Amino acid sequence: MVVGEFTQEVDLAVIGGGPGGYAAAFRAAELGVETVIIDPRDSLGGICLHEGCVPSKTLLHIAETIQNGERAQQFGVTYGPPKIDRAAIRAWLDKARTTLSKGLAAQAKKLNVEHLQGEANFEDTRRVNVVGGSVPRVRFRRALIATGSRPIEHPALPFDGERVLTPGRALDIESIPENLLVIGGGYMAIEMSLIYRALGSKVTLVHEGNAWLPSVDADLTRNVTRQLAKDLEHTALETTVESAEAKGKRIHITFAGKNAPKTTEFDRVIVAIGQRANTDKLNLDRTGVTLDEDGFIRVDDQLRTTDPRLYAVGDVTGGPLLADFALAQGRVAAESIAGWKSALDVRAVPVTIFTDPQIAWCGLTESQAKAEGVNHDIVKLPWGASGRAVGMGRTDGLTKIIYDPDTKIILGVGLVGTSAAEMIGEGALAVEMGAELDDLAGTLHPHPTMNELIADAARQVADRENGKSGGR
Repeated sequence: MVVGEFTQEVDLAVIGGGPGGYAAAFRAAELGVETVIIDPRDSLGGICLHEGCVPSKTLLHIAETIQNGERAQQFGVTYGPPKIDRAAIRAWLDKARTTLSKGLAAQAKKLNVEHLQGEANFEDTRRVNVVGGSVPRVRFRRALIATGSRPIEHPALPFDGERVLTPGRALDIESIPENLLVIGGGYMAIEMSLIYRALGSKVTLVHEGNAWLPSVDADLTRNVTRQLAKDLEHTALETTVESAEAKGKRIHITFAGKNAPKTTEFDRVIVAIGQRANTDKLNLDRTGVTLDEDGFIRVDDQLRTTDPRLYAVGDVTGGPLLADFALAQGRVAAESIAGWKSALDVRAVPVTIFTDPQIAWCGLTESQAKAEGVNHDIVKLPWGASGRAVGMGRTDGLTKIIYDPDTKIILGVGLVGTSAAEMIGEGALAVEMGAELDDLAGTLHPHPTMNELIADAARQVADRENGKSGGR
């Protein structure tokens, strides 16, 4: 600290400019709380906008477009091999980022939320130092931590930014490797594999666990697993990387496992084995904030930490590492800071995975219901009888509803199939409002669509119950 340094005073200092951070800042400003966002980037949006959700889903849309061209042969339409213009793809990604970051900047200006560029660390529970910024110190009444998370390194393959890449770095598409190894069994690893496969790489995907997407119900992943085995060069479960050695411009990998890949030399490796909270540079030891056993910040349902002046939202708090969850947390935290009695109800958090086919679910899953001993029943409806799915050649789908057999209240909804990510909102609404099966069954849906299958699935229960009772 230098005597005479300027200290800016605010009601709320938000540390981090990603979805959780800007959602909290904007909502707080709407409620009359003077707010600044402190973030090292020169534009808001965080990892999600710059090297996460937005570029990955943009690239997955490009991959889907390529795959749809391949599938068109079954309709009698044949395209030639796609020409991949890497520079044009990167320009499109940059345009998407710029458009969205300008929108966030305009919203911040409209609400008088100032963006202080720099890296914040706590001096105590009332002040943060801002390293590398025009304002060296901020004094606050409340602060909100939204610093996100970062990828975990593989012990044998530390990130070097050239041959061993984080998922975020891989989304820059600086090259399209001939042979690519992706390590991990979660959504990030699988989405990276599908992107680069569509762009022309021969992709090997390995995971030390015994299932892809282990947190997802098995009946929702079955078709995805089958499609991965078809599309990728090699997929291997219960397989580990024992060692890695650089050989010229390539990396030689030694695998261990019963299904070890035959290819052992790769041009690039993407490691997506998990995330850890970005807390190590915050000097949290100068505050009353405590961390859980995995290093994430402990919060209650109002996003309050164990320090009464400090809140936290987003990936840094653990839980679902999802942008939509962070956005919801940010709004609730801002309302709590403004004196509202807001709290976060996570029952209906929708999760979407942009695999092929897509997976989406919300509320209680079947595996959770069994593990927690929740009284439940399930109705499933494969997409093979859907006119829309048959016409599109995409019958590899399933609609699934988990419900209370006594009250018929919907506890959860699961989908797998094309456009599942666009369809799960209805399920989230049903769970959030405590809807019963009759509410879905009685809602008119457009025909022919895959979306109408959620009503058809709900009606199956009524038909089944009427059958048991001899009908009406």
